[in-house]
Amino acid sequence: MPSLIVTSGTLAGQVFGFSDTAVVGRGQFSEVRLNDPTVSRRHALIRRNAGQWEVSDQDSANGTVLRGAKLVGTLALHDGDTVCFGEVVAVFHIADIERPSLRPGALKSDPRKSRPRVERRGAAGPLGLRDLLARLKLFCDIGALSRRTLDLRTTLDEALRAILAAFPQASHAAVYAADAGRESLARLAQCSAPQSADGFAQAADFVRDALHVEYGIEVADDEARQELAARLKTRSVPAAMLAMPLRLGGETLGALYLESASAAHAWQAADRELFAGVAGQLAWLVASQQAQSPERLVEAHDLALARRIQQRFLPQSAPVLPGWRFADSYAAARVIGGDYFDYIHFRDGRHGIVIADVSGKAVSGALYMARLSAQVRVLARNVGGPDEFLEALNRKLAQELEPGMFVTMLAAALEPESGTLQFANAGHPAPLLREANGRVHEIGEHGALPLGAMPDTSFPLHGATIAPGALLLLYTDGLDEAHDVAQQLFGKERVMRTLAGSGDRAQGALDALLADVARFTSGQVQSDDLTLIALSREQGGAVKRSR
Repeated sequence: MPSLIVTSGTLAGQVFGFSDTAVVGRGQFSEVRLNDPTVSRRHALIRRNAGQWEVSDQDSANGTVLRGAKLVGTLALHDGDTVCFGEVVAVFHIADIERPSLRPGALKSDPRKSRPRVERRGAAGPLGLRDLLARLKLFCDIGALSRRTLDLRTTLDEALRAILAAFPQASHAAVYAADAGRESLARLAQCSAPQSADGFAQAADFVRDALHVEYGIEVADDEARQELAARLKTRSVPAAMLAMPLRLGGETLGALYLESASAAHAWQAADRELFAGVAGQLAWLVASQQAQSPERLVEAHDLALARRIQQRFLPQSAPVLPGWRFADSYAAARVIGGDYFDYIHFRDGRHGIVIADVSGKAVSGALYMARLSAQVRVLARNVGGPDEFLEALNRKLAQELEPGMFVTMLAAALEPESGTLQFANAGHPAPLLREANGRVHEIGEHGALPLGAMPDTSFPLHGATIAPGALLLLYTDGLDEAHDVAQQLFGKERVMRTLAGSGDRAQGALDALLADVARFTSGQVQSDDLTLIALSREQGGAVKRSR
C-alpha cells in the first residue's frame, strides 16, 4: 500500500495510506487530508498510471514542490521522494514502511534511518502464558461472531464486551463508522466496564485523526495527553487512549476505540498486533452485515467520484486581501451535499461572497448545487450588487427548480478599503458580527422568502461596517441546528458565546466553532450540511484598495 508520511509542522508523524488514487488537500473529501492553511482544498493528485506512480498539482494557491522543484504538469513519483504541499513536507513510499509508534509525532524527518521507539507499559518481559491464552481466546471469540445471525449492534456489543474482558484495565470501548468522506463519524456501539464512568466525551475527535494513520494512534504518556488536551481544548483526557482504523480492501470503514483510567497496565506494546487483527475482524463484520454487495461497492465508487467532482465547484482557496483574513469550512452531512459557497466579483469590481443551502440532501442537493455554481459566476459579472444578483437568480430558479425545492442564499459585497459590507438575504441565517470589543450580534434580517419560491420577489439591501478588529461570520443552518444524542440543538446562543471568546482572527474563530460543535455532537450523525465563512479585519492603519 502506498503512503505519504508527513515530516514537518504540527502534522509531523502522520501516515496516510491510500490505494490507486488519492486527492491531497485540505478539503473534507481528500483521501490525504492535510489540515494546514497553506494547503488548498484540492491541492494535488497522486495516482497509479500504467504501473507507475505520478503526481500533478491541481491549481493550488501555494503550489506543489517535488524533489526541490515546483511541479508543473504531471511528473513521475518515486519511492522516497520528498513532496511539499504548500508548506507541508511529506515523504512518499510505495511499499509498507516499518511500522511507526502508535503515538502521533513519533516519526521524524526520515523514517527509514532508525527504528521508531514504542513505549512499553506493563510487564517488562514477554507476555505470560495466561495473557497469551486470553488474547488468543479474544481473537477466536470475535471471529466466531461472524458465524452467528445477529444484528450489527448486538454483534459489536458482544465484541466490545469480549475486548474489555480480555483487558480488564480498560474502562471503555467503542466502534465508530466513517462515511465515505472520512470526516463524519457515527458511533455504532460502545461498552463500559462495570462501575466505570462514561467514555471520554470527545473520543470522536481523537478517533477521527486515527482514520488517516495506517497503524492507529495511541496516547499513553503525559506529553501526549497534554498535546491532545490542548488541541481539543479540554482540561483532561483519559490516562490511556487507543484508536485503530477498521480497514478492508483498501477502504477505511471506521475505527476501534479503547480508553483506560490507568496508563500503567491498560495494554502492552506487544498488543498492537492483536488490536490490528481485531480491527480487521471488526471491519469484516461491519462490511458483511452492512451488505457490501458488488452493487454497493459500485455505488460507493460512484459516490467517491461524485464528491471529487463536487469539490471542483467550490473555491480552492480563500481570497487574499491586504488587511483582511478569510477562512472557510465545508462539511457534507453525507458523502456529497447541497451547501454551496463562492467568492465572486460584481460588475463594479467589489468583492463578493455567496453562501447558500439547497433543499434536498445528498445527490439531489448536490446536482442543484453544481447547477447553481455556474449561474452564480455568470450573473455576478453582469449585476451591480447583491440585491440585483438575488433577484436575477431568483427568476431563473423559479423556472428551473422542481416543485417543493428551494434555495436559501445570502449574497454580500465588500469594499475592503472602507470595510463597508452590503448584503441581501433570501431566507438564509443572518450574519453574525463580532465587534472589536467582543460583542456579538446579528445584522440585517432573515430573508422572508428563499430563491425559487416566487418569481417576482425583491430582496432588500442591508449594510454594515466591519471595523478593524471586528469579525463577520456567515453560516448555514447545519451550525445552530447541529444536535447531540438527546436531539438538543447547538443553538444560536452557543454560536454567539463561542464567537465572542474566539479572538479576532478568522481561522481561530472557525477552529473554535468546529471544536465546540464536535464536542457537543459527540460523533452523532447530522442531518444538515455545515458551511462556515469568516472574515476578519486586522487592526492597524489604512488598507489599500484591492480589486
